[in-house]
Amino acid sequence: MKKNNISFKSIFQKTAKYFFDFLVVFIGVFLAFWLNSRKEEQNKIDQQTQIYRAIYTDLKSFYGSGRVENPNGFIIFFTDCKNELDSLVAIKKVPPYVQFTGDYWQLEIINSLLMSGQLKDLDPDMLRALVQFNTAHQNFLGEIEGFNHDYVAYITQEYDKGLDNLYQPESNQLKETSKIPLTRLNTIIEFAESLVPAAKVVTIELNEEFQFEK
Repeated sequence: MKKNNISFKSIFQKTAKYFFDFLVVFIGVFLAFWLNSRKEEQNKIDQQTQIYRAIYTDLKSFYGSGRVENPNGFIIFFTDCKNELDSLVAIKKVPPYVQFTGDYWQLEIINSLLMSGQLKDLDPDMLRALVQFNTAHQNFLGEIEGFNHDYVAYITQEYDKGLDNLYQPESNQLKETSKIPLTRLNTIIEFAESLVPAAKVVTIELNEEFQFEK
């Protein structure tokens, strides 16, 4: 009987040891998995924060480049161009060539992120707002390109025929085709005046959420 007790005790000790070893391994694997999962989750959060920071930076730059308080901003620029063209049209001194070029009304970071699909995991409301904003901005850029094209097509290429060819007979009013670029310019200003304050609203919301500028 004593021998059996010793044998049972020996088996129990071995079993307990194996169980303890298994428990140690299990806990080690679990902790490693948990830490790895936590690290991946933190990396994802950090990546998302960097994306939001990039969006914030792009929109802040766009707002700063366009706002009416900036005397060199593009809202003032386009408005001044319109006023000057209107004045020159009235005295029949339409410039033969006008083109708008520049990068300070671009949103290269946001457009690149959208095109690459890196924004698919953003907050749905934020993603929807960015897509809508980017669509309006692309239309804004399209109007600028359209102005450049139409000015050449309807004014520059007609200039050799004489200034009177651009105007209605015995009038200082442009012909309908000659008005097309100026109509485009009005649309450009309308887009700029809506996009710039919208960019400001988003930057304020992002800064409140992430404290990019404390």
